[in-house]
Amino acid sequence: MKTPIAAAVLGVSLLALPVAAQTATPPTSSPGAAATLPNAFEEPAPARATPPGPAPAAVAPDIARAEQALRAAIASFQSGNVDYSVFSDDLAVQIREQATTVTPLVQQFGALKSIDHVGQQDGADLFRVVFEKQATDWVIAFNDDNQIAALLFRPARD
Repeated sequence: MKTPIAAAVLGVSLLALPVAAQTATPPTSSPGAAATLPNAFEEPAPARATPPGPAPAAVAPDIARAEQALRAAIASFQSGNVDYSVFSDDLAVQIREQATTVTPLVQQFGALKSIDHVGQQDGADLFRVVFEKQATDWVIAFNDDNQIAALLFRPARD
């Protein structure tokens, strides 16, 4: 379904945002900040096995917070009205610089279908996000001020 141009834009955009986020200077008080995730996509944590029986009653508060923030960020990209106040200053600058590429890219993924937490690495949460037209992997992490300090995505790997 993708055209070669769309695939090229996807590849360039997905490489640019992670590189920008990973090269930001981390806050000195936050060892788990965005810049400390050089291998965030190298080997995602395996999906958590769900034991047979009823679903767990609650999700860990940090995972729930990360999922809520990720849903809000995706919704803001899809609407074209990005709320930069939820991002660290460094990440907000990087996203602004790439907004004309990233926003249309996320919009072309289509409607959000599901978000599944697949693991944690170096203080960041990894999610599989499935849209109507694209499955993606996302990494989100927060700084000490509870702002999003890392937000990376790429096409999902099977």
